[in-house]
Amino acid sequence: MTPDAALDHLAFFVGLRLMGPDARRRLRITLLRHKDVAAPAHGPADRLERLDALLDGRRTPQTLQDRLDMALAQRERNAAPFDACFWLARSAELMGAGFSPQQATQIINEVRERVDGANSADPITAEQEDIHAG
Repeated sequence: MTPDAALDHLAFFVGLRLMGPDARRRLRITLLRHKDVAAPAHGPADRLERLDALLDGRRTPQTLQDRLDMALAQRERNAAPFDACFWLARSAELMGAGFSPQQATQIINEVRERVDGANSADPITAEQEDIHAG
């Protein structure tokens, strides 16, 4: 991956997280239903639409799987959009694209300042990146 592609990748994943889990699920449904996507006739889009109906009250949970799906979706809704693992993974991608650990740390911390506020873990340090890079 080139450095420019890595920055685009970072922006894309940050944008997806900022959307929230419900909007991401609806986006996946839309993309899977698009005429140019060769998705199975009864596949992931159907499952996501059933989950969407459960979550917005158009359908009541009838099975154990329905209740598990709802619990997982609620946990995802309640979770902070960004955690340390998310940022460390993005940092590793930047380093894999040729950024030095210091550059990756600086980029990640600058993005975090703009999107996180009080929603995140402590800033990433070069020592944490060295542990995950090695």
